[in-house]
Amino acid sequence: MLTFRMFWRTGDETGWRPGHPLLVHLDDGARVAPEHLSWGTADGAQTSLGFSPDLATCYGHRSLPTGAVAEVRGELSGEDEPRGGYEFDTEFEETPGRLRLLVDDGSGEPLRWVAWRDGTGGACSLALRSESPSGSADVTDLVTSVWATADHPEMGEVAANLVDGTHSKWFAPYPRAALEFRLPRPVVVERYVLTSGNDAPDRDPAAWTLRGSADGHRWHALDSRTGQSFPGRHQSRTYRIADPAACDHYRLDITGNNGSPHLQLAAVRFLAGTAGFTGHRQRAGHFPVAYRGLRTPPSAAPADSDPPVWTSAAFEALRSAASTPIVRTDFSDPQAWEAAWSDITAPQGYWDGEVVLGATLVARPEFDGWTAGDLAALLSRTDHDLVFVVDAVTLASPEHPVLVIEVGPDHDRPRTFRATPHALVDVETQLSIANMDWEDFSESTDPDGVLRASFAD
Repeated sequence: MLTFRMFWRTGDETGWRPGHPLLVHLDDGARVAPEHLSWGTADGAQTSLGFSPDLATCYGHRSLPTGAVAEVRGELSGEDEPRGGYEFDTEFEETPGRLRLLVDDGSGEPLRWVAWRDGTGGACSLALRSESPSGSADVTDLVTSVWATADHPEMGEVAANLVDGTHSKWFAPYPRAALEFRLPRPVVVERYVLTSGNDAPDRDPAAWTLRGSADGHRWHALDSRTGQSFPGRHQSRTYRIADPAACDHYRLDITGNNGSPHLQLAAVRFLAGTAGFTGHRQRAGHFPVAYRGLRTPPSAAPADSDPPVWTSAAFEALRSAASTPIVRTDFSDPQAWEAAWSDITAPQGYWDGEVVLGATLVARPEFDGWTAGDLAALLSRTDHDLVFVVDAVTLASPEHPVLVIEVGPDHDRPRTFRATPHALVDVETQLSIANMDWEDFSESTDPDGVLRASFAD
């Protein structure tokens, strides 16, 4: 990879201003030493450079998107192993090959075409093409469905509005939410665009993580942002993914906004990199021949182990629980689970009769290994403020103490204690009807933090 220190000037300027470094690497089985190099980027800018025989200097011009023209020159400042760029499986004169291409002028704009001539008189010209059927970098039109942890269907402010190309918006009555976008095939998204809503800047997302998945179950963090804001209403900001991967599911986990109890966005767009190229090559003294290439795809997204993530189906099971959810978070011992669940669901003596626990079981493998903090963060996106957890501690103890978690706007952290199946019936019954307070139970636990007695005893 060649690195050039670049300078530029416009109009009648006599002095040179420093510009962004230029990175160049051309390799089709052997490194290409360009004599002339031209390229264009997605913003409409075009650059043309000639190089000295020893590649120590270059000189040329650049047409800017505004229509202005700049004179540019460069000095070789170093050589290194190539980082980034594109790699293609190629076909030239029916012979397979490989092309490594990197032209980075520091603009941040994707490459759209490139042409070069080397010292032997050989020439090449390539037009890069997108994943999208439209041919543009925007692959949002490939999205087949959008799902959200919360929206506002009464006003039509639903998640599908984010990709419909109109000025409609998505609204959620929570300061945290998640959005999941599904595509029909894996696509390497290199940038994404968020557009602010029509009002209330304090509803704009300020912190989030974009994740990708190749199967909709295992997720990989692609990009994380904090402290974000938008310059105005219906304004878009573009974010680059440093290490993109081939994914057919993308999820935006919004973890904070600019102060409101609500969230909103007008649009989310996905911009893909290059899928391949069409062009021609011409050896010195020969006719031009078709030259085609398909991008060698990056590997599929690896799975994150921390923090845990969940599928939309798992979240829906938690959110739609008809009563207090009881979540299984340990799947290591089926026999221990059967014994614990039999104990938990057995009729318990209560006042003058017997009562069965009225909680709703959520036994999704996606919740395997989750902690109280993990579940509390997810619970805050639902209408539930109480959850019971059957975890490794529950299964290991013959008493089967279930973890009880409460979240709420008045608590910085989730509150917890444990209750045996006998006491759990009392906890669920009394808290669900607000007949008793959290402290009535949490302050009645034994020194080991387990509630064993029922107030009905």
